[in-house]
Amino acid sequence: MKKALLGALVVVTALLIALFVFPGRGDPPPYPFVHTRQSTSDPFEYMSAAGCQWDIDVYVSTIAQVHGDPYYFVSESALRNAADGLKRRIAGQGADSIQRIDCYFHLQELAAVIQDEHTSIVVPSGWRQFFPSVFPLEVRVIGDRFYVERDLSGGGIPRFSELSSINGRPMSEMLAIVTPFLNNTLRHYKMVSLEEDLDFWLQAYLRQPPPWSVRYRDRGRVLTATVDGITRDEYTEGRAEEDLYSTYDIAVNGETVPVLDIPRFMYPDKAAYEAFMDDFFGTHRDEQYLVIDLRRNPGGDGRWGFYVLDYLTDTDYETVKRFAHKVSEHYLQFTHHIILSYYHEQRVPRLLWHLPLYRWMDYYWKEEATKLLDADIGTHVELGGDLWDRDDKKVRFNGKVFLLTSHYTNSAAVVFAAVFKHHGLGLVIGRETGGRESFSSDPIFVELPNSTLLAKIPVAILTLPGNSPDRGVMPGIEVQYSIEDYEQERDVDLEAVKELIRTEQETT
Repeated sequence: MKKALLGALVVVTALLIALFVFPGRGDPPPYPFVHTRQSTSDPFEYMSAAGCQWDIDVYVSTIAQVHGDPYYFVSESALRNAADGLKRRIAGQGADSIQRIDCYFHLQELAAVIQDEHTSIVVPSGWRQFFPSVFPLEVRVIGDRFYVERDLSGGGIPRFSELSSINGRPMSEMLAIVTPFLNNTLRHYKMVSLEEDLDFWLQAYLRQPPPWSVRYRDRGRVLTATVDGITRDEYTEGRAEEDLYSTYDIAVNGETVPVLDIPRFMYPDKAAYEAFMDDFFGTHRDEQYLVIDLRRNPGGDGRWGFYVLDYLTDTDYETVKRFAHKVSEHYLQFTHHIILSYYHEQRVPRLLWHLPLYRWMDYYWKEEATKLLDADIGTHVELGGDLWDRDDKKVRFNGKVFLLTSHYTNSAAVVFAAVFKHHGLGLVIGRETGGRESFSSDPIFVELPNSTLLAKIPVAILTLPGNSPDRGVMPGIEVQYSIEDYEQERDVDLEAVKELIRTEQETT
């Protein structure tokens, strides 16, 4: 009897060890909608023309099912008509096959019809190896004109000379060709996208490899130069800017004003970011003025911004007017994936993964997952509405705050700017943000069946506090730059801040 009990105890112990000592082993749950290694994709490989047409239909159908708000700027019939037009264009070429990269451009043109920055076709990272040499001129678009901000090749094309043409194609024509593919809503943010991806459009779409014949205007002279490509590493190194949060001072009437520069709202070390912000506001809590610079900030995680906003108020505050997720079969699968990934991360035994443990686990998706999994297909689940629970341990900064924004300010940085402006936490100075006050967010990625390209599709509607949902956050004082300002390297935004402080000091 004792031997039998001992044997049963050994078996039970072995099961418990298998269940709890070695939980969560093995590979993490695979992403449900990606089945191909995108990094190995060949852009010039041929696929069937019919397959690309089929992908267009699949894309339109998936958008209708998954996208949180696909018909905000375009009707469903207009999107369908655009898709049919693209399929007719492919058929009109009379070829049985098409290169994958050409299918990409057809699909991206369709994505751009929706006019939403989070709706796009992803360019596979592996495609870069097929374009090893990069166009070396970093450009800035002002109005409809292209200016050379930097010649990264060292070839000597002067800074802020006006770029007239490349290989005989006027820049105005290039602008007209590329614009239909840019999926941003606001024109100024489309130009930001074009500035960043000019090399891609030049080589991948226009099929113009190096060297390039460049025509430009400098000091009244029209000149021509041959521009060779540079390596991608040289290009990346040449464009690299310090993107770590930092602080510096500006002088106004003999006094210093601290400037907090936050180029992103996500970094590898969250604890270090929070410690830096704690130290900054602890050091400067009694200052009369403060400048927060988000002009280079493309976004990240909004909660990183809220960590800073907590120092600018002493009450809980509204961060969104509406945050609603559209429920679809795809999004339910994605929600299950998030839950299983969390189980894997927390080393929950796989035998328990079928249980709804997420309902009792203290993590970000707990309440959201419960609501989503209980909802009907095609409905929107409202997840916003609660005030942000401010950290009461933080001591409020009581001085005057100036927030700098620009056309490059986007996503989570737009959230910061909208909340800052709505709650009157200070004065916004600069230019309209790149992102809108109301936009689609929280994208998932779905592989299309024939091209194997990834469609980036946002599932949520995010409406920020404010009165201009179709525009970006508008500054209280708008500052515009001329080409002369760039040439002279004037920081016109900070000059505006200094003038406001001087005026206030002289009148008090």
